[in-house]
Parts: sequence; C-alpha cells; structure tokens
Amino acid sequence: MLEIPKKSLRKSLVVTGLIFTIVIFLWPAFMAISALDGSVEVQLQQIRQNPVPFRLNFVLASFIAPSLSAMLITVGLFFKTRKITPVLTGVGLFFLLPYVVFVSIAYAAQFTLVANTLLNGNFALARQWYFGNFYSVAYFLNQLGYAFFALSGVCLGYGFLFEKGAMRLFGWLLYASSILSIAAFIGLAINSKALNSVTVLSGLCVLPLGIIAIISGLKLRKEIS
Repeated sequence: MLEIPKKSLRKSLVVTGLIFTIVIFLWPAFMAISALDGSVEVQLQQIRQNPVPFRLNFVLASFIAPSLSAMLITVGLFFKTRKITPVLTGVGLFFLLPYVVFVSIAYAAQFTLVANTLLNGNFALARQWYFGNFYSVAYFLNQLGYAFFALSGVCLGYGFLFEKGAMRLFGWLLYASSILSIAAFIGLAINSKALNSVTVLSGLCVLPLGIIAIISGLKLRKEIS
C-alpha cells in the first residue's frame, strides 16, 4: 500500500466511486432502451434498422471496466487495511489489465465492428462478433475478461475481509462477484447457459461498490477535520 494524504484519498475514493456508480446505474436504463428480442438473426436485423440505441448502449458499457478498475486501483493501492497484503495487491492490480483490455474490446466491437458490418450487409461477420450471440468472439472475450476480474477481485478483496463496517462489505461483495464470475466462465467453457447466467448475479454484486467507496471517502472527512 502507498501512503498519500487522507485528503487526496478522500477525493480519489469519492470521484472514482461516483464515476463508477453513474456508469453502472445508467447502463440498465440504456439496456432497456436498446432491448432486442427474437433469434440472433432477428436481433441483428433490428439493430441494422435502428443502430443508434445499440451503439449508445455499448458506448456506455465500454466505460464500465475502466471506471471499476480505477476505483479498485485507488482502493488497492491507497486504502490502508489492518491486514497488509502487498503481494496479493500487486497480483490483483496486474490482473486488472487483461480485464480492461478484453472487456473493452468486446464492448467496443459492438458499436464499431458489429454496427458497421451490419450497415454494409455483412451479417456473417456481425454474427461472429455480436455480444448477444452466446457463441460469439465478443462474448467469449467479455467472459474471459471477467475471469481475470475474478482473479483480481480475489486478490484485492482479501485484505478487506478483515476490516469493519462498509469496507468489509466491499470485500465480501468483491469476493462474491469474483466467485460468480469464475462460475460463469466455467459455464461458458462447458456450454452451460444456465451456469453462465450467474454472470448477471456477479454484476449485481458490484453495483454497491461505488457507493461504498463514496461513503468511505466521506468518512475520511471526519478524520481530516
């Protein structure tokens, strides 16, 4: 853990927590606006006819991994815990890199590659990269990215399991999300859509993390004053 002034830590926790919270709570609204139904082919036709909501949805989604990672880097590097775990913290921070890379590629491919190839009438290529296709390259990259997130979460969250109050909850939620992400990736590997569906539960577990970071940052104000 690196030492920084509590005022700087407070600001970093509040800012990164707020950005992540805004992104993660806006995303379901954008998903609802761009909701599609029917087979993969039917969905692709719907996107071709009206690509704007689809593009906007995944533009927003592409901010999830960077904003979550920024918050986890702040917490992992600068938040002082009772149990010091420098090796686990270093490993956890390292695994955030492939997480951001793979997930960002999967999401960015939707509003670039998929949307553009559909407009050009190349449905075969669009289908291979369409996120809504369980067997697509993009969906695999996304789930692989969250497998790396799970490894990172297990390492970074360990020290917080020994804390009290909000940050202990932060650690347990991070652990729960990580375990579910691993289960989801196993589900993809064995072609089990039922097991892979726990990826939704994994996502729900991270929803409060930004709020907890904000609360923890605001609590530092009392220690500063």
